[in-house]
Amino acid sequence: MEVIKNLLIRFRQSGVLLLIGIFLIIYIAFGFVYWQQNSEQKDLEEQTANISLIVAKPLASKEELQAEYDAANLSLAPMTASEAIAILVDIAEKSGIDVDPDSDKLRVPSATVSEEKVGGGTYQVFAFKNVSAQGDYDSVIAFIADLDLGETQKTMVLKRVNIRQIEVKGEGEEETRTETVATLDVDLYTKL
Repeated sequence: MEVIKNLLIRFRQSGVLLLIGIFLIIYIAFGFVYWQQNSEQKDLEEQTANISLIVAKPLASKEELQAEYDAANLSLAPMTASEAIAILVDIAEKSGIDVDPDSDKLRVPSATVSEEKVGGGTYQVFAFKNVSAQGDYDSVIAFIADLDLGETQKTMVLKRVNIRQIEVKGEGEEETRTETVATLDVDLYTKL
């Protein structure tokens, strides 16, 4: 009997240490989970803030969406090469470039026409290589910006630009002036 009591006393001391060890492991595990939750909670708060910004924006009305859809279809409407050139000339004129054929400030070569399949549709591509625009710096940059941003024609894609400065001396002028010359490649997409 005495041996059993001694065993129970030993097991109690070991059991208490074992119980303390288990509680300590659980406490450390909960602390580690809580520590990880803090960084995850910050990430979730950032995501919630970003989603709130998106949700806070009012949805476009049916009329606005229809107008955008109609404008996209109109800009993708089939056209001829001469109509595509007319669009380029209009953009240049609106930008302040002299489009008079005698001035030779805007040169638009004939377009190479090809077909391209994108997604489920087939598109006609008018590729204008080496379009040359000459004028003051602001006018040339406005022309390039319009083409690059698609302000006038959203389906027009600026592929390559080379800008350089030249010095021009007109007849009877004593001083030379600096002009900007841009040579660019432009593609215009229309739906077939």
